[in-house]
Amino acid sequence: MGHNLSLKRLAVPIFFEVFLHYASLMINTYMVARHSNFLVGSMGAGNQIFDLFITLFSFLSIGCSIIIAQAIGAKDRILANKALHQSLGLNLLIGLICGVGIYLFEDSLLRMLKTSEELFLQASLYLKMLAICLILESIGIILASILRVYNLAYFVMMASFLMNIIMIISNYFVLYHTNLELLGVGISTIFSRIFLIILLLFVLIFYLKIKISIKEAFCFQKEVLKKILHIGSFSAGENLLWIVQYTIAFSFVNQLGAIQTSVQTLYFQISLVIMLIGQSISMANEIIIGKLVGARYFHIAYKHTWFALYLSIIASFIVALLNFLAKDFSMEKLELLDSIKEVMLPLFTLSIILETGRTFNIVMVNALRASGDAKFPFLSGCVFMFGVSLPVGYVLCFYFHLGIVGIWIGFCADEWLRGLVNAYRWKSKKWQNKSLV
Repeated sequence: MGHNLSLKRLAVPIFFEVFLHYASLMINTYMVARHSNFLVGSMGAGNQIFDLFITLFSFLSIGCSIIIAQAIGAKDRILANKALHQSLGLNLLIGLICGVGIYLFEDSLLRMLKTSEELFLQASLYLKMLAICLILESIGIILASILRVYNLAYFVMMASFLMNIIMIISNYFVLYHTNLELLGVGISTIFSRIFLIILLLFVLIFYLKIKISIKEAFCFQKEVLKKILHIGSFSAGENLLWIVQYTIAFSFVNQLGAIQTSVQTLYFQISLVIMLIGQSISMANEIIIGKLVGARYFHIAYKHTWFALYLSIIASFIVALLNFLAKDFSMEKLELLDSIKEVMLPLFTLSIILETGRTFNIVMVNALRASGDAKFPFLSGCVFMFGVSLPVGYVLCFYFHLGIVGIWIGFCADEWLRGLVNAYRWKSKKWQNKSLV
């Protein structure tokens, strides 16, 4: 398979592509933080609900990419084409349902998160705009996954870069030349997503020469969907558990006041950047493992994952350490109030432990998924997220009065324990009989 299995050739563009994708919300957060520190809290509630619902349909992109990767490894082009079309069709339907649901019931969702009255109006306007973005994301996520598997991550990276340029320009206009505030930021986000989808479709149709058939996208076949959903449902379940865990933890933070809510919102964006190193390597490894498993090269897949794990842990540790050393610079650039800086400061230290553990876990989870063994990481997620992370975080937060620090200690315990359990599963080689092609 040659250069198609190069970790570097896949991981580098995936890193920048995922970074640029996350940067869309980070740009919004940064520009709004410069405009108003406390308005960021309104964005936090909307972003959290957006992340929760986007996970509900992101499972098809995971299932789609793994099935296509295994099909490419097994040289089954018909299955790859069917998986591509049916993932696009079903994801669009789910995106429409979720987007309309959020738009109609945004007040109830915000109240479930205990959003304070002072933040409620802006949070509501912003969330309605994100609901429309969900429909666009349902298409964009699948398109990006397809192009990555076909080794075109560089094209996705460049499209994401252009999208963010448009977003920066439009955000600056609405924040400093209109009174729209978060409503304008939401409209800017929608416009940039439309631009991204147009570019991705152009690459798919004119570069890969894949003809998109609307009839085939919505003419669902049981056997193909069964393969996609077998991987995707458990993969999404594990991701959904993580988002639900974080959402519950976010509601804990909301009870601590507007300052802690703003800290959680801001630092979570920083945490996403640190996480990108491990995430990009694990996504690249996932594509490679899928192709190797499809071609029945199990021994190579086994060794390749351990190499990817060691590399990603070292890289994540270095990035987390640099983030710690640059903590004063980061907070100054965000122009934070002293009260917010005081609460945020301990999280820079905790990140060194959390992000290395999170990378450990992510690499092992993605490798198991790529082999077809998606059920195990889902079950381990159920046990540790709700049996360790939330109880530990709640007790340390409210009974030991550690506040947001206690909640993040709970995150650390969960990620490290799950990483060790999932690594043991990979070492057992029980995943070798889970291939879907």
